[in-house]
Amino acid sequence: MSPSPRASRRTVGITEVARHAGVSPGTVSNVLNRPERVAEATRRKVEAAIAELDYVRNSSGSSLRSGRSGSVGLLVLDVTNPFFTEVARGVEDEAAESGLAVVLLNSAEQRERQRRNLRLLAEQRAAGTVVMPVDDDLSDLVWLSRQGTPWVALDRGDVSEEVGCSVSVDNHAGGLAAGRHLIGLGHERITFLTGPFTIEQVRQRHRGLLDACAEADLDPDETVRVVQQPQLNAAQGERAVDAVLAGGPRQRPQAVFCANDQLALGLMKGLGQRGVRVPEDISIVGYDNVDFADLVHPGLTSVAQPKYELGRSAMRLLGSELDDPGHRHERVWFTPELVVRGSTAARRT
Repeated sequence: MSPSPRASRRTVGITEVARHAGVSPGTVSNVLNRPERVAEATRRKVEAAIAELDYVRNSSGSSLRSGRSGSVGLLVLDVTNPFFTEVARGVEDEAAESGLAVVLLNSAEQRERQRRNLRLLAEQRAAGTVVMPVDDDLSDLVWLSRQGTPWVALDRGDVSEEVGCSVSVDNHAGGLAAGRHLIGLGHERITFLTGPFTIEQVRQRHRGLLDACAEADLDPDETVRVVQQPQLNAAQGERAVDAVLAGGPRQRPQAVFCANDQLALGLMKGLGQRGVRVPEDISIVGYDNVDFADLVHPGLTSVAQPKYELGRSAMRLLGSELDDPGHRHERVWFTPELVVRGSTAARRT
């Protein structure tokens, strides 16, 4: 039985490329790493040999010599959330311009998985990483700094510049905008459907909603009820329907502000299955403005975050720290914007 092509294939090295091109291995190395030092005719001859032999350079040796690989990590809270897809695209586009590859990792909102993934990046000598921390405890990131791996905290506005760089959206302003919108429509019983309050973004969005009530002379404690789920995903939004509707028609909320679009979309599905109409019976506001928000019916009113630019900005800061020994940590802030669609309407009397 003859071996398969894959089994019989032998890796081509620099020596074979040099022999094929009629030059020294050092010349091949210069073409790969310092092409400006090689005469054009020689460079073309080496490049032709590389193409003919289908040579693929082995970067592990240079990584060992430099102590740094050509990849960066991106650790997100929930890889299934479309919000992170746009963030990842921004990170990857910015990294590609610097010749860096991006390794996507998922913490699933679990501290132990976050710690394990960050340790893996350190062991692999990743050049750096962009991280969405699972909670307020930044000890994992402090540990990563001690290993010599730079990082940027994404979607966290409370990271001190003495500790590291961060890129975030003003989540308080987003919650305030959602609250003002719902109160302006006449809603005075509002449920805040959320995930764990250990997540700083959640706390800030909730605080913005409460402040919107206070500025409208509504008692926040009487106006806002919190329904908390263990995670920020669509399945949890659907499971929260009974809790949201608890108390019957006279007590159920006139509006629900969801901590993200995933919860909102799951809630809308569950309400529809129970015959509760959106927005005729309950208005709903989400957060993130993912692509799906405009595809459901009615369209989901949502607080939009500049997802792509969040990713690019985070990677830009990480690249600055990688390239500049004199880099100083920065905090970058973005302002969210409310996008009004069909899921919200004036309260019916």
